[in-house]
Parts: sequence; structure tokens; C-alpha cells
Amino acid sequence: MPKIKIGDAHLFFDIYGSNLKIEQQQCQEKPSLLILHGAHGIVDHSLYVAFWSQFADIAQVIFLDQRGCGRSDYRSANEWSLQQWGQDVYDFCDALSIDKPIVAGVSMGGHVICEYASRYPQHPGGIIFCNTEAKLDVDAIADKYGELGGAEVAAIYRQNFFSPTAETARQYKAHCVPLFAKNAYTQEQINRCVQRPEILAHYNQHELQTMNYLDKLATIACPTLFMVGEKSPGHPPKSAKDAATRIKPELVTYHEFNNAGAPVYNDAPDEAYQVVRQFVKELSD
Repeated sequence: MPKIKIGDAHLFFDIYGSNLKIEQQQCQEKPSLLILHGAHGIVDHSLYVAFWSQFADIAQVIFLDQRGCGRSDYRSANEWSLQQWGQDVYDFCDALSIDKPIVAGVSMGGHVICEYASRYPQHPGGIIFCNTEAKLDVDAIADKYGELGGAEVAAIYRQNFFSPTAETARQYKAHCVPLFAKNAYTQEQINRCVQRPEILAHYNQHELQTMNYLDKLATIACPTLFMVGEKSPGHPPKSAKDAATRIKPELVTYHEFNNAGAPVYNDAPDEAYQVVRQFVKELSD
């Protein structure tokens, strides 16, 4: 398996597509598109290959199992943090001599981008935020659950968030999870990923509730695409809009997918394909 040593950890990565586009009279370098998975400890990069690998003809697509996750080293709990994961993105690119990467983050992967980009704002050549946010907004999430499922579902979400028990988790799974998307990842797809749920539990307990990068997004200096699901309760449009308005307007492309949940590309695959393809091609022209 391809792994690279970053600090004391060996991180797994997988590459789709060549770095070079070989033409009759020249070789043209393609941009690197680095994909950061979400749900650390629950899923790994393999959940994302089907969609993102489609762009291997216009970019070298690189999937990274982040520290502790998937096929990367497990490490210790003090390394399961946004600070470490964000630093790993920079160090990974440095180790592989990747210049101006286009970094895409889905869900929790977007949180990692916020850390990385706020620390190294001149490093990325482009950013794609897909179904994610820069600050957890419990009220916005509850409101979206209420809009999609009614007041009782919103109350279930709040109860499970603030006072979780085995029963609230059962209620949340029964009533909230089905609203994630029309075509959410299947349990079989999730089960094939390496499972380390203690990592997500650690993150939820120690970082998620206090995560807030809104004031740091103004430092982003590269074109940034927001892929937003109109009907995504876990990552509501309000949260994406709050983040997008903190970045220089001339750098932002905001695309909201009608009737789509999370990830948007499962509910609107053709539309999402065209949006990403156009964004990546404009950066490489």
C-alpha cells in the first residue's frame, strides 16, 4: 500500500490519473486535486472514489486517509485534532512536492480545510467546500430538520446533541438520518470502510462544538467553490452562506443544488460533475 511518513505517522494515499497530460508535442502538468474525507473514524477515502476519480483526466486526483483513519496509522488520541489534520495536509503536499493543490473537503474534511487554509492561506491553488461549514450552527441544523421532518424531528436532533443517550441515538437514527439525502451512502458502502468510531467520538466531544473558523476565512486567497445541498439538514445552506460571505466575493463560487442532501453529488450527480469540472478546468487554464 502507498504510504508516506509525515512526522511519526505513515499516511495512506491513493492516486488516480497522471500528473502529466502527454500531447503530441508537449507534456502539460495537470493540477493536483486532493480529496479529504469526512466522518473521521467512521469512513475513509474509499467512500469518495466513485465521484471524485472522474476528474482524473483533467487533474491528478489524490485521496488521503487522514491521520488515525482508514489505512493510515492509528496513532494516539492527542493527534486526532483539526490542528494536526490541517498540518498534515500542508506537510503531505510538501513531502510530495505538490504545488498549489486544489483541496476538496466533504463534511468534516471541510473543517480540516478551514484549519489548513487559515494557517497557510497562500498554499492552496483552489478550495472546494462540499456539504460542510466553518462553524457548527445547532439552531440552523435544527431548523432544517424541522423544515424537512417537522418539530418532533427537530426536537429529537436537539435532544441527541445536548443530552445524548442510547435512546436519543436510536431516535436520531430512526427519524433524522433518513433525511440526510435521497441517495445517501448505503450501510454496505460505509461498512467497507475501516471503522474506528472512537476517533469521531473524540472529535465530537473535544472540538466540534467549539469549532469556529468564520473570522479566519477572510485570509483565503484562492478561488473557492461551495457545493451546498438545499435539503441537507446536517450541513444546512445557512451555514455555508455564513462561511461564503467571509471570503472575498471575487474568489467565491456558490452553488446550491436544489432538492439535494449530503453529499450533493449522490442526489445530483450530473450537475455536481459539471460544477466541479468547470471549476477545476478554470483553475488549470
